[in-house]
Amino acid sequence: MVRWAFAVSAAMLVAGLIEYGVARQQILDRGLEDYRRTYEAAAMELEGVLAADLDPAKREQAVAAEIHHLQRSQGAVYVGLFDVAGTLIASGDAQAGGGESVNADATRFSEVLSTGEPTVQTESEIGGTGVTRYEFLVPVSAPEGTLILEIDQRADMITGLVGDLGSNKLLGLLAAILVTTPLSYMFGGRALQRRHAHVQRQADADPLTGLSGRRPFQPSLETTLTDKRYRVVTLALLDLDGFKQLNDRLGHSHGDRVLMALADSLDELTQADTPFRLGGDEFAVILPGSDEDQAAVALERVRTALAKRFPGVTFSAGIASSDEGEPLELKELWERSDAALYEAKRLGRRQSVSFKSMAEDHTVSAEKIIELTTLATGSVPLNVAFQPIWDLRRGVVLAHEALLRLPRGSRINGPQEAFELAERLGVAPALDARARSAALAVCSREWEGLLFLNVHPDALPGLDVDNLIAELAVAGLEPEDVVLEVPEQASLNHADPIRTLRQAQDRGFRLALDDMGKTNAGLHALRLVRFDILKIDGEVIARLDTDPSSMATVSAAITFIQESGGWVVAEGIEEPRMLTRLLRPGLAAAAHQPVIAGQGYLLGRPGEQPVGLDTHLDVLDQLARGAARDRNDVNDAFYGNT
Repeated sequence: MVRWAFAVSAAMLVAGLIEYGVARQQILDRGLEDYRRTYEAAAMELEGVLAADLDPAKREQAVAAEIHHLQRSQGAVYVGLFDVAGTLIASGDAQAGGGESVNADATRFSEVLSTGEPTVQTESEIGGTGVTRYEFLVPVSAPEGTLILEIDQRADMITGLVGDLGSNKLLGLLAAILVTTPLSYMFGGRALQRRHAHVQRQADADPLTGLSGRRPFQPSLETTLTDKRYRVVTLALLDLDGFKQLNDRLGHSHGDRVLMALADSLDELTQADTPFRLGGDEFAVILPGSDEDQAAVALERVRTALAKRFPGVTFSAGIASSDEGEPLELKELWERSDAALYEAKRLGRRQSVSFKSMAEDHTVSAEKIIELTTLATGSVPLNVAFQPIWDLRRGVVLAHEALLRLPRGSRINGPQEAFELAERLGVAPALDARARSAALAVCSREWEGLLFLNVHPDALPGLDVDNLIAELAVAGLEPEDVVLEVPEQASLNHADPIRTLRQAQDRGFRLALDDMGKTNAGLHALRLVRFDILKIDGEVIARLDTDPSSMATVSAAITFIQESGGWVVAEGIEEPRMLTRLLRPGLAAAAHQPVIAGQGYLLGRPGEQPVGLDTHLDVLDQLARGAARDRNDVNDAFYGNT
């Protein structure tokens, strides 16, 4: 009996020690992971500052402010920003500890630079004596290349999570085993289980709002969808309206207060409903047992509560449900909610839209989502058309722009709606790549002139320039034959798109800035990237006779091209008055004559085949002779020629 009791006690003690070790390591791992995510977010804030359009002195001050803010939070003892050579660019308060010098051992950065992922080491691994701190190395993208953010974190901020599992607890466990083995193991195991559950809840929570974060969202939604207690499960996706502009104008601290106000307003939901912060200003709510109409009523309570906390701040919401009559998988439920959110924004924001309320012929429907997914994945062939771009002085063809054309009978209302919906569903880069491949498949080795290929803003950061060059080679083209066209809203305040465009330019591609004048982003883009061609938005061209600012936009583009060399292309030329206004001596004449080009239905509609370079633009002759009395006469003159 004594041997048996001793064996049982020893077995229980070993099991307790093993469980203690496993639980302790899991708690440490979760703590380190939580801090890693926090520092990755800080690196993203730094990337925004580094990419901002500031003079060097203000940029240095802004970077220093971010570093000092990070130094004073989260228990950091040292924060420094280094280049790849190990030269210190900015640091926090050196007196706080750390003792780092101006130059660091750059070999420590090799793993971060090779993988692009953050690393964490203990002090003993980098030459110290004992684990008194943890060193985090996080990559930071900047226009001039990759930088390294180093944060030295006090170890006790992490190891404190398991402080009450120290040696005194182990001794207590041994004494309890000697008194009563079953009770000691039962209570000790439950305590560890409670502590483990508590730490897991902390790791899953959003640190700013206290709501559940992105990581537990998908498992929670999957579990709810399979729960037989609920006949219907509804998912709502929320976006704060105008949050980026509010954040940029009033600062991140104000933006944080708005996010916390929305989180507090979500208390208006029932206890069965679970809100999540997915990131940025994106939130989600799982409403088990509520249909779409009931969910809309609940969100209206949230909207009213938010307006009381922050007058003028609103959100848009998309609602979709899975029920017994139409059970949905998680992915399809997400896509429907996202499509409804897109529709709420299209209708003017400040409202909730349910998926089932959208009619079949509405802007977004389930049929459109299915069709777009098919187009993006390559199951259906895409068509392209080529619109000529003319030299408006000489009347000759300079280039053609490749334009996507949807299959006949498509429910989607044209390429613009296709890309807007693809952007909401996260498949814009895939659709963009398919459109370029379809255009190159039509080109032959006898192609003449330049070929304009559009690049969607979402596809720009990940554009594989080498793969595009390989596709061109198959079509018999070189990079010098192609102009990559990006809109002025292409997020050129971030490092990755700028790096992609500069890489493409170095490999021989020409660059065109599209839709200039549509927003105020064009001048900012010209400061960051050297564009060879400026394309003026069609709405600007249409207002040349009535809007002085439109004339100023065209004149500014011509002045810029005079200095840098290249073309100005007027888009959307559909009436003779537009062409006449562009060719007035006061606008087109200059000491260094730039190329004034144009495209539009008046000059030539997109066709399946390009126009030959020896074709002449008879519209110019008609205007010169004064024979073109109206738009139809001009069109007849041109189309008779082609």
